[in-house]
Amino acid sequence: MVAGEPNDVRVKRCGGGWVVHTVEDGKLTVLRFKTQSPAENFADGQRARLGLAAKPPIDER
Repeated sequence: MVAGEPNDVRVKRCGGGWVVHTVEDGKLTVLRFKTQSPAENFADGQRARLGLAAKPPIDER
């Protein structure tokens, strides 16, 4: 990630758990969760805090 990139929040399924990738001012933060619901709730809060309107689809790759 580099400075100037747009802010973004993504939820991904990862190895039996869930991760939330938050990009704020080009800085990536990754948080891991055991289940989907807390990950989605955290991601929703981050989207609201960053002023992001849309909720992107879950990346299940």
